[in-house]
Amino acid sequence: MKFNKKNILFIVSIIVSIICSWLFVRKIEWSLLKDALEGANYWFVIPAVILTLLVYLVRAFRWQCLLSHIKRVSVINLLSVTCIGFMANNILPARVGEVLRPFLLYKKENIKFSTSVATAIMERIFDMLGLIIFTVVVIAILPHPSTTHHNPLGPVSVNGADTIKESIIPSLKKWTEVFAAVGVFTIVSMFLIVIKPDFFKKILSKVCFFIPHKLKDKIFGFYDSFVHGLKILENKTQTVWIMALSLVIWILAGVEIYLLGFSFHIQLPLVGACLVAVCIALAIALPQAPGYIGVFHIAVLKALDIFGVQTSAAQSYAIVLWAIGIIPSTIMGFLFLWREGIAFRDVVKLEEEIAEGKLEETEGIIEDTPKM
Repeated sequence: MKFNKKNILFIVSIIVSIICSWLFVRKIEWSLLKDALEGANYWFVIPAVILTLLVYLVRAFRWQCLLSHIKRVSVINLLSVTCIGFMANNILPARVGEVLRPFLLYKKENIKFSTSVATAIMERIFDMLGLIIFTVVVIAILPHPSTTHHNPLGPVSVNGADTIKESIIPSLKKWTEVFAAVGVFTIVSMFLIVIKPDFFKKILSKVCFFIPHKLKDKIFGFYDSFVHGLKILENKTQTVWIMALSLVIWILAGVEIYLLGFSFHIQLPLVGACLVAVCIALAIALPQAPGYIGVFHIAVLKALDIFGVQTSAAQSYAIVLWAIGIIPSTIMGFLFLWREGIAFRDVVKLEEEIAEGKLEETEGIIEDTPKM
């Protein structure tokens, strides 16, 4: 194995997942975990799964908005591409789904690959902005331990006990200004690039003065595509709609976590469930093995620990929540692969190209690939 950047990142990802898995498993008391899983009310899994799938539909609608100034693409086609991409992230390394989605969009809709990538990046930027706003609001309204019993959002009740760690919440509240500042900076930067694209291109040119011309041309090409993707911000109505959909995605995640809590007699306030969603989102951004194994579980365990949830209940909850997030999206991804007539080996081949550092050749590969 060559120790290039891709392979090193893969090794680090595996190590991170192994460490987190060990931290999660070492605390398991198997008899208590078994009792917690057997005593759960799995009827609440049904609405949780529905909400999980609804998130992908909302993502498809949002992507349609991001593409509206480029081409009108049907929601079902974007839902197909989205589910296939998340399926690939679940079972293949290198988060190949992030490249697979624009790859499939090119094949289906004949949208330039670099432009497709730019819209996919815009998706992630709006994900981040939505998460920042969501986090600021959640932390701002999170009840202080001393006022928990009187908070209109509801007390934290775990198996009948009102519990919340006093030292954590005030510390979290101190971070609201940091998150808000990052969000404002990102939004302002995006609008400035839209207003003065040539000015920032000149700055980019000066920064990249030492880079070989071939690579510099690729960077400028991507910048132009990225600016083209940002043009959606010129439409204020669409921008507000995209931002609203981004917030809906995180709210649905919080509601899913809230409802599933009833399966294990964990009655968090809705804002507490939203905080768990924030912790999961931040954790799965780290390098890790496919399927977020270990990292996801330890994030849920530590987040629920803030509210004093018993370890066995938190562990069983984390396992089921992970399964709800992974299994339905993976099944949907394979179903859409079958619908599109794509062999899974083609997805694996793309992953291998990325792992070998041939991502810069992807545009050429796509050009030789017949359209769907």
